[in-house]
Amino acid sequence: MMALKVYYLSSEIAPFSSTYSIAQFSKRICSLFQDRDFDIRLIQPKYGYISERKFILREVIRLREMPITFAGEDRIGSVKSAFIPNTKVQVYFLEDVEFFKPVSNLLYKARNGRMLKDNPERYAYFARVALENLKHLFWKPDVIVCNDWQMSFVPALYQMQYAADEFYKDIKTVFLLHSANANALFNRDSYDALDLFATPDDRLPEPAEEINNLDLAFRFADQVIAVRDPEGVLDKELESEPEIARLLKAHNGVQWLEVPSESDEAWEQAADQFEQILRNI
Repeated sequence: MMALKVYYLSSEIAPFSSTYSIAQFSKRICSLFQDRDFDIRLIQPKYGYISERKFILREVIRLREMPITFAGEDRIGSVKSAFIPNTKVQVYFLEDVEFFKPVSNLLYKARNGRMLKDNPERYAYFARVALENLKHLFWKPDVIVCNDWQMSFVPALYQMQYAADEFYKDIKTVFLLHSANANALFNRDSYDALDLFATPDDRLPEPAEEINNLDLAFRFADQVIAVRDPEGVLDKELESEPEIARLLKAHNGVQWLEVPSESDEAWEQAADQFEQILRNI
């Protein structure tokens, strides 16, 4: 069987950062994939509280000071590298003094419990750098896996601005839904920062001051997977968010990935199912 090249994007990966089930899911699934016929590389933001010394983050020369255009400005993106402890799973960390260094271990919220207003711009920027990073790596994946609302810009950004480029051609995108709540409501400014409305596309949601970014991801991803964790958080959220439930139901070909318990056997079964989905697309 041919090795599958997977670029795995997540806002958090245990043990570097962990506020909800996405972090452990990312660690467990990717660790299992590393033992299979996969070439898998992960990327997450380098939040300010993550200890470079503790996790032995190293500079990668070709990933230093990458020129990035975002929100009409020329910026510099830099990426470091480490491994999930006690594994050979490589993780890249996007550094940015403005967007990620000031973030506390609450990640998406201020200490008063309110959501950070610049979450949409923060993860729009991450989407841009994550895709640009591939050319600097000289590595082209078969599949880009995008986890939850934080990575919801990636399928559209890839399809609209990268897919026609010879280097990026024929990469598939998979969107994993872990949660369904108001965190996915993004402002118009984050779309403009990526120039997404600059080119007409029938799949784009209607321009508005606030846009459901899950809708965007559902429309552009090659495959949507909804993840059921042991606590059934997603199911409960879908019950209270009928609009997101409607969007999910309307999207053809959604698959559910069951992670029914913490047992090793259950995780192996989830990895089997996930691998089959990735190979099928």
